[in-house]
This record gives sequence, C-alpha cells and structure tokens, in this order.
Amino acid sequence: MSTPHNPASEDRTGPVASMLHSVDELGSNTGRLFGRLYGGLRRKNREREAVLHQTRLQAAQLQAQAREQATDIARLTGVLARISEGVIMQDTEGRIVLMNQAARDLLGSVRMFWDSELGQMFAAARNQTALDGEITLGEAQRVDVNNRVIGAQLAIVADESGTRLGTVLMLRDVTRDALADRLKDEFITQMSHELRTPLAAIKGMSEVLLAAPEDRPPNRKFLEAISRNVALLDRMIIELLDISEIGAGSFAVREQDIQLENLIWTVLQGFEVRVRKANLSVGVMIGSRARLNIIGDDRRLQWALGHLLDNSIKYTEPGGEITIQAGHVRRGYIQIEVHDTGAGITERDLPHVFERFYRGEARTASGKLIDPRGLGQGLFVARAVAEAHGGFLSVASQEGQGSTFSLALPLDGTRNQKSLPEMPAAPLIDEPPIDPTAATVPSQSTPPPELHTDTPEEQWD
Repeated sequence: MSTPHNPASEDRTGPVASMLHSVDELGSNTGRLFGRLYGGLRRKNREREAVLHQTRLQAAQLQAQAREQATDIARLTGVLARISEGVIMQDTEGRIVLMNQAARDLLGSVRMFWDSELGQMFAAARNQTALDGEITLGEAQRVDVNNRVIGAQLAIVADESGTRLGTVLMLRDVTRDALADRLKDEFITQMSHELRTPLAAIKGMSEVLLAAPEDRPPNRKFLEAISRNVALLDRMIIELLDISEIGAGSFAVREQDIQLENLIWTVLQGFEVRVRKANLSVGVMIGSRARLNIIGDDRRLQWALGHLLDNSIKYTEPGGEITIQAGHVRRGYIQIEVHDTGAGITERDLPHVFERFYRGEARTASGKLIDPRGLGQGLFVARAVAEAHGGFLSVASQEGQGSTFSLALPLDGTRNQKSLPEMPAAPLIDEPPIDPTAATVPSQSTPPPELHTDTPEEQWD
C-alpha cells in the first residue's frame, strides 16, 4: 500500500535544514573567533610575562645599584668623618649639603663659618662660571679663624660637560706650619744678629791691635775679649750642630762618672759675673751629697743645666732669687731643680717652650717687654740632653710668679747610647760680646758671687 504524498511536510524540512546549516556555520565561526581571541590572550599574556620578567630584572639591577651606592656613600661618609682635613660642600644654590666633623671642630657652627673669611670666600665661589673637568682646584689660601691658621682650598665640582654641580672647600689646620715658618724667619734674623755682634767685636779689636805700633806688646784685655768672642761663636756653632744631630736622630752622649755637686758648682762659676751684674741672689741646696753620683756626659749636662740657669738670669729682675736644688727622688732618679722669681711663662707660650727656636714673650712686673739674647734653642737642646741620658725635663710656671725647671736623670746612667768624639772645651755661657767702641774691657778675674749652701729639705734627701 502506497504512502500518500504530503506537500506540507516537504515545506517544513527545507527551512530546518537551512537553519541547521546556519547554526553549524555560526558555531564554526564562533569557535574560530574564540580560538583567535584565546590565541591573542595567550600571546598578550606571554608578552606581559616577558615584560614583567624584564621589569623584575631591571628592579633587581636597580636594587643592586642602590645597595652599591649606599655602600659607597657609607664608605665615603666614614672616610670624611675620620680624615683630619675639613670638608664642606655646597650645591649650586649655595646650600651647605655636607660638613664633616673635622670642619666643625675647626670652624665651630655653620653660622660661625658663614661669618668668617672662609664663608665669604665660599660664597664668592658660588658665582663662578662652569669649568672644564670634573674637579678644578683653586689657589690654596691661609686665613685666621678661631685663633688658628687654616689652609683652605676651593674645588669646583663639575660634570664631564663642564656644567657646575657645586663647590667643595677643603680645610687643614696649618697653625704649627705657620708657627714653624715664623720661627724659621725669626731664627734667621736672630742668627744674623747673634753672629754679627761677636764678629764686630773681633773685627774692631783686631783693627785696634793691628793699628798699634809694632814695638808695643798687644793689649791683653783686647786679646782676652777676642778669645771670648771666638769661644762664643764656637759654642753657637756646636749647639747648631747638636740641633742638626737631634733632628737626624744621631744625638748621643758619652758615659762618664759625674759628681753632681761638682757639676752644679762648675756651671755656677761660669755665670758669676752675670749673676753679680744682674743683682741676683743664688741659693744652692744639695741633699745626700755622698750619694749624688751619676753616669753621663759631663759637658752636655753642663750645657743643659747652664741653659736652665741662663734662662732664669734672663727673665729675673734685679733683686730676684734663683734656687738650685738637687737630690734623690723616687724610682731611682736624681733631680735638679732651677727655680726663679722671674717673669714666669704665659699660658700661650708654656706648651711651646721646648720647641726648636721658640722665643716667647715675657714682661717684667712693671710691664716692660723682656727681649733676651740667644737663638731660642737652649731649652730644646736641654731637653734632648735629658732624654739622651734616659731622663726628662719638665717645667712648672705661672706668669708673674716665676718658673721651676726640673731635670731628672737616672741613677744607673745612660742606656744603649752611642759614643761621641771629644768636644771642644768652649765655655758654657759667657759674657755678652764686648763692644769694640767701649773705653775699657771688663776683666774675667772678678771674684765669684756670694753663693750659699742651705740645708736640704726632706723631700730632696
């Protein structure tokens, strides 16, 4: 039996098939779209991960550089904090961005710096134009700040293109250098004067003797004066050689048996005329005489003690007193003290009295400035003699109250000292050079001053 034909059914089948086909195409297109979107997202994600990785690498590099810079800054800060030179830096706007501790110690506060000559110099440098090179140093200058002499040098800091970045001021305390320069100049001047005076005396008296008739015997007083001035020159030269040896580290002493009492009286006899002319009273106190024996260089110890006595005579006014005490002290030392009632030493000069060629300023009770003769090397040599014997030299003084110099020497003599050649027997301290124009020449045969020996105090026993 045959199925009947239904036209309506055919009409419905055609649209359904077309719809299904469209749905298939839509699904395919959607799949392809989502595939492309997914691929793009994966690609962008990979790009983001690559950028993130690169960013992390750069961040790590920056952190490493930051740590390295922090280490460099800490190292530089530590160096600046510990160096003895002061360092101050300002930026291009004139603001101080760095001031190390040494600069603060030299200058005080920032305000004190700006008020000083250094601050004015620093401010002027801010207006300079850019310079070639990374750092350009200016001319070193010396300025006085807070009672110190400071060597200052400006450095203009610029980059490779010459653009100015700031200014650095480097400071150094050159007070001692300036003092050494001044002392050197004063020494040259004083040395010229000291040499000229005895040479003029020798020249003048030699001319007088040469002008005398040949049949007349030479004036003995003139000959004595010539001999005395020659000895003075000889002593000055030997002391300068001593100073040279001290500076070279070759200063040494001979070992001799020395009776301390004889040493003291020998030195005093060399000053007998000067003590009398200065109208001074000299007292001697020697304790335990039988045991005051040491081993040392007799000539150099005479010089050391002579310099101490010479200073006391120079700085003590007429009518004053000088006392020499000698005796045992603790720890196996013999000590000699030279005390005077003279002008004393100022607080400013006291730390420098043992420096080479230092000549301080002293005034009498009436305010008169004392200008002693000499090269200013006596105490320097005296201390070197004491130290060469294994001892020491110290001073206690107050301005207007006199001074006490203490020479301590070990009882067991010198240790590990080199031997010295025999020294010429030049006088320790002599009369001032004789003026050749004077009518008479003082005689050296004047009896010694009245020196007295007192009973030693217990502390010197």
